[in-house]
Order: sequence, then C-alpha cells, then structure tokens
Amino acid sequence: MHPSGTTAVIIGNGGSVDLMPPEFWTMDCLYIGTNRALVLQSLANVRLDAVILRDTYRNQWADPDIGWKYHQDHWKPSEAYKVGPAFARYAHCDEFVRQEDGWQFGENRDQNREAAVMRNGSVIIMACNMAFHWGVREFFVTGIDYHGQHGKMLDGYDVNTGNAWVYDKPVDPIVEKQFRIMRESIESVGGRVWNCSHGSKLEALEFHNGDFSSGQNIHKRQPRACAEAH
Repeated sequence: MHPSGTTAVIIGNGGSVDLMPPEFWTMDCLYIGTNRALVLQSLANVRLDAVILRDTYRNQWADPDIGWKYHQDHWKPSEAYKVGPAFARYAHCDEFVRQEDGWQFGENRDQNREAAVMRNGSVIIMACNMAFHWGVREFFVTGIDYHGQHGKMLDGYDVNTGNAWVYDKPVDPIVEKQFRIMRESIESVGGRVWNCSHGSKLEALEFHNGDFSSGQNIHKRQPRACAEAH
C-alpha cells in the first residue's frame, strides 16, 4: 500500500532542513524523506509517509558499518513506505524501481512489474517522480542546498558521510538540467515545485517565499491516505 496525495514535502539531507519553521512540518500533505532522513534530528517528531533510497545503505556514510546499523536499527523498523533502487536490492523495501531517460509521467512498469523513475543524479528527483506516480502535483522541497553541511543527525550518525566534497563545488550542469526537466514536466500538467532550501545553490527550481504560516496547504495533518499499488 503506497501513500497517495496531491501535495508533498520532499526532504533532502542538507543543513537547510534544520532551519525550517515548526509549521513546515505540520502541513496536510505527504512527507517523503530520502537517504538518511530517518536519523535527521529535525525529523524526530515528523511522521514520514515514505522514504526513498537512491543507492545502497552502506554508501550513505564513509564507514559502511554505520550504514548497516542505519538499515538494521532505523530503516527496517520504520513504518514508512520504503522505495529502493532495482539495480541494488540490498535494502529492505516495499518497492524497487528502475531508472529510465526522461520524466516518467506514468509508472511504465516492466515485465517484473517494477515502475520507472527519471534517470537522475539526485535522490530528490527520484523521490519527486515516485510522488508524482502517487498523485502529487505540488511539491515543497527542502534539504537540497548544494553547499555546507548535512542536517544534524542522531548520536552515532553525525559523522563523515564521505561525500561532503561534492557540495564544495558548483552544482553540476547535468544536475541543473535534470531538475529543470523535472520542473518543466511537472508544470506541464499544472503542477508546481518550490525550493524551500535556505541558501540553496540550485537554480533550476523556483524559491518559495518562506511563509508557511497561512494558506490553503497549511492546516492540521489528516490521517495518511493510501492507495493499492498496481
């Protein structure tokens, strides 16, 4: 049973996650975490409807044993709907998906009944394409900073991830192009994508004004809506 909805918060692992106001975490929408989301301190009291892993759990930290502990102690016990990569079926998941060129407007299931997402250089794109399959057309994205440190993690996990050097460089033009294709594809069906990451270096997505205190999307969360997976 995968989650379904029309609005979602997609959560990266950048430090801007720690700067979001409390009301950002109480919107009536889906909350979809990525990679290390289950040990981000800012999400300790946030119910995640889904978590998305782009690669393997062992490469989430420089020390693969920390990744294994994350998988055993946090990923597997989580009640969130879990999605992982079809090319590396190491994580315990409810669904594995493959990558194909271009935005996947439909699930495009293959002979193994596995859905497809856009080929990407960011787990955020993978998560957005999955959410799109689940009915989401309005996206609020945080934690895609492309600079600085990752969000603060729980004790034992707030250590070297092994990829901090990536964010010391300008955003890869290929990644910018992929995010632009994602945005234009979502907008082509009347959707919107907002970058809510404070100080993000990513230019392909429109920045949100940061006011989450009012508006039709800001009200008390309702019970999770689910739909039968096809």
